[in-house]
Amino acid sequence: MTTNLSDQRAEWRERIAGIGDTLRAESATNEELRQLSPATETALRSVDAFNLCSPTELGGVNAHPRLQTQVIADITAHDSSAGWCALIGAHESAWLASRLPDSAAERIFADSAARWPVTCGSIAPEGEAEQVEGGWMVTGRWGWASGIHHSDFVLSMSRITGQDPEPGKPPPLLCAAAPKADVLVEDTWHTMGMRGTGSTHYRYDNVFIPDEMCLAGFERPPLRGDGWLARPTVTFLTAAGYGFPLGVAKRAVEEITMQATSHTRTGQRTSIAEQQHFQGDLGRCLAQLEVMEGYGHHLFDELLTAPVGSLEDAVRMDDRARAALRWAHQTAEEIVRTAHEHAGGPAVYSDNVLARLLRDIQTVSQHVIQTQSAYIRRGQHQLGIPVRPGL
Repeated sequence: MTTNLSDQRAEWRERIAGIGDTLRAESATNEELRQLSPATETALRSVDAFNLCSPTELGGVNAHPRLQTQVIADITAHDSSAGWCALIGAHESAWLASRLPDSAAERIFADSAARWPVTCGSIAPEGEAEQVEGGWMVTGRWGWASGIHHSDFVLSMSRITGQDPEPGKPPPLLCAAAPKADVLVEDTWHTMGMRGTGSTHYRYDNVFIPDEMCLAGFERPPLRGDGWLARPTVTFLTAAGYGFPLGVAKRAVEEITMQATSHTRTGQRTSIAEQQHFQGDLGRCLAQLEVMEGYGHHLFDELLTAPVGSLEDAVRMDDRARAALRWAHQTAEEIVRTAHEHAGGPAVYSDNVLARLLRDIQTVSQHVIQTQSAYIRRGQHQLGIPVRPGL
């Protein structure tokens, strides 16, 4: 891998282009299976997509945030589910690689060149953890496990039983990782959109978690890795996350450009492409795309080197990054809606790409990290209102 960012971006663009035909061909299969197809997983692994965010010490790429955005956008532009699963797998594998103690990290990533250990799971505190000799017994049920069917490890966040919180502080929590073989995967992923991600529920039923499989707290610096990996946790999530709406929007513009040329709506004498109203809307969508991409480049370059000298600095940075991510999703949804509206009758069918993109962007926009609270918290900072850590 070259070290110059421009060269890296060109190299990764070529990598993703090389699997583009496979990702597009497997989109319908992913939706039918309600998880990534074996061919999609193989394609993502072949370009090291799941390594993208992890520290180089263990075989990861620890990519510059602008490269993270680009890679996820390029994958997503071929298939939304593949892009989302690449994003989640890259993020959560990076948590294991950067926050497990040396003994566990070295063991788990010992054969990473042959097979990168992909991770998924939830960090909502939905479980209960009881301390026992050598580790913890964990029981609970979590949702939103994107990519669990092709993952090797599954994360969980649990409340620690028998430990009362300190006054004014949240309850003590345990973040742990278990081999997928120890986890019960449920079949609950029947959704409007993002059908191919397999983001289903899972359970730990009295699973023993050794101490070495418990992750260091997200509020503290990672045990290994630097650069973007060492940014505050929510900020770290946003660079690759920003690539998802960018990729969806790019695919929508590509699709409506193609469909508009080949389709004439009922009652019209000329194709959609020849209508000035459409031409104007398409021009606006292209401008929005350029603004999205440029804003992401500017923001992540700035946040990469911005000083974080206090918890207040970290909270402010996280909320700024979250607000940008919410805006990107809203802008992408506007672009997809515009394209879908102009496409006419064919876009009402579920197998139309624009119909799928609309379902997908609306579904992902329900994710907790890009809810309205992102704007509320950004506004509170601006007004000088105290803002506590959290979402």
